[in-house]
Amino acid sequence: MGRTITYLVLIVVCGVVVALAGAERLAIVFTFVSVAGVTALTWRCRHAGPLGLLPPTTNPDGTRTAAQWYCDVCGKSWPAVFDRTQHPVRRFEGYDESKAVEAARRADELYRKQHAIARKRAGYETLPQRPRRAPAAVVSIDHQVRLAK
Repeated sequence: MGRTITYLVLIVVCGVVVALAGAERLAIVFTFVSVAGVTALTWRCRHAGPLGLLPPTTNPDGTRTAAQWYCDVCGKSWPAVFDRTQHPVRRFEGYDESKAVEAARRADELYRKQHAIARKRAGYETLPQRPRRAPAAVVSIDHQVRLAK
């Protein structure tokens, strides 16, 4: 915005100079002013508008392209340099079946604690602990068919 005002002031000053210089030099001065103004305005983009951030992509040949800033006014793009002082640390990789049972137990315990806290907050008494029943005996399908007849 500051440059636009500067260019406008320069054109007005040039117009005053042309008026004082006379009509003979008027064509030359206006030509010079218009060429200088157009050159100054189109010389380079000032990226005044909002910029777009293009995400990092993989090219068809498999190489990675870093994230880039993009100016919609002039169509230029340049690398977006983000300072990464520390790379992420991978703590867990893959799946470990030996930890699944313990994780399920901890998740169930967490659910029960949260449920008890919610009931207490709501003003209800906690649910009494029910005795656990022994699992039912497994009966084969053939045995059930014989009993049904």
